[in-house]
Amino acid sequence: TGHCKAHGGGRRCEFPGCYTSARGGFGYCKAHGGGKRCERDGCRTSAEGSTNFCKAHGGGKRCQHDGCPKSAQGRSGFCIAHGGLHGVSENCQHEGCLTHARDKGGFCIAHGGGKRCQYEGCEKSARGKVPFCVSHGGGERCRQAGCLNAAEGVSGNCRVHGGGTRCRHEGCNAFVERRTKYCFEHFRGKQCEVEGCLKSPQWRSVFCKSHGGGERCQFEGCKKPARGSSGHCIMHGGGKRCLLEGCLTTTQGHADYCTPHLNFLQDATMTAMKSTFEIVSDMQCNQEC
Repeated sequence: TGHCKAHGGGRRCEFPGCYTSARGGFGYCKAHGGGKRCERDGCRTSAEGSTNFCKAHGGGKRCQHDGCPKSAQGRSGFCIAHGGLHGVSENCQHEGCLTHARDKGGFCIAHGGGKRCQYEGCEKSARGKVPFCVSHGGGERCRQAGCLNAAEGVSGNCRVHGGGTRCRHEGCNAFVERRTKYCFEHFRGKQCEVEGCLKSPQWRSVFCKSHGGGERCQFEGCKKPARGSSGHCIMHGGGKRCLLEGCLTTTQGHADYCTPHLNFLQDATMTAMKSTFEIVSDMQCNQEC
């Protein structure tokens, strides 16, 4: 071809729409299954460097900080906690956050640090080598031909095609709940440690929300549970707000509007559909008559 790999030479990945160079004798790039795979039983992630394991299972370079077993980031020789990747070893500057900052701006991903999605109006973090979040095309895609859904877990497939992390309960193949190792049914089996309480404990806690489990509101003197990634309870601005301009009421469930405005929009939609149906029926009647 007259070009190096970086400028289009050599074999390209056979996955539709991918132009990265193929690895090994598989005909695919690392992201789509090419190259050497991790030898850990059940893991399909690519092996790092000259080792036979992926980063999660001990492969690749380790952090040079004394006693740290985490993987080194980039060419820094250190993990993120010890200044690797961006040379930042401090915690996020957001009040009450103990996560390490992702760049020299001083914030973690949840509070605005790192690359952000370039889709207009989106403030989520960008994933992978493209400047977009998972919802707008960033991150690894499902390996199944023709599927554009985001891949989940180490399988390289989306949830529809078998990807995602499964419940660790013996014999259960359901998806895990967010930030847990069990599905809803088997995670719910664990109960709050307050005597007589049957509710489920919150992530990284042995108590339910009512008894102090989970993240608390950061407003001074408030002990209510925080909602979403805002760090505040509903009363102090946390949670998802109605998208209707000027409305600050919280939304219900997965809806984008509060209950009153959602009902109003649904009624307006039904009225418009009914009017359109009547107009079409009258036109058909006139043509037949």
